Amino acid sequence: MISIAWIGTVGILAIEGSYCPQIVRLYRLKRAEELSRLFPALNLFGRLLALVYSVLARDHVFAVGFLVGAMLRLTLLVQVAWYRRGDGRRGESLNVAPLVGRELAR
Repeated sequence: MISIAWIGTVGILAIEGSYCPQIVRLYRLKRAEELSRLFPALNLFGRLLALVYSVLARDHVFAVGFLVGAMLRLTLLVQVAWYRRGDGRRGESLNVAPLVGRELAR
């Protein structure tokens, strides 16, 4: 019989690991102008609060899951900030005027 702890562990790791494909995609593309900074920032804040709660509640399964999730969300947030400031390699500023013009034309 599968224990409840294993079900919770696999579930929380699957939920938190759902950020991995996006992190890999951003790494390959080396750009993030389509992604909002607010989404991963708010998500990271929520994960950190959930982490504190689960530690205080002594729920170790969720504490580990939320810790993994917070690290993944922080990675995504840093990637978005890094790639938005330039191409991530030369540190040059990215010209977003064509992107803004395209959005306004829609």
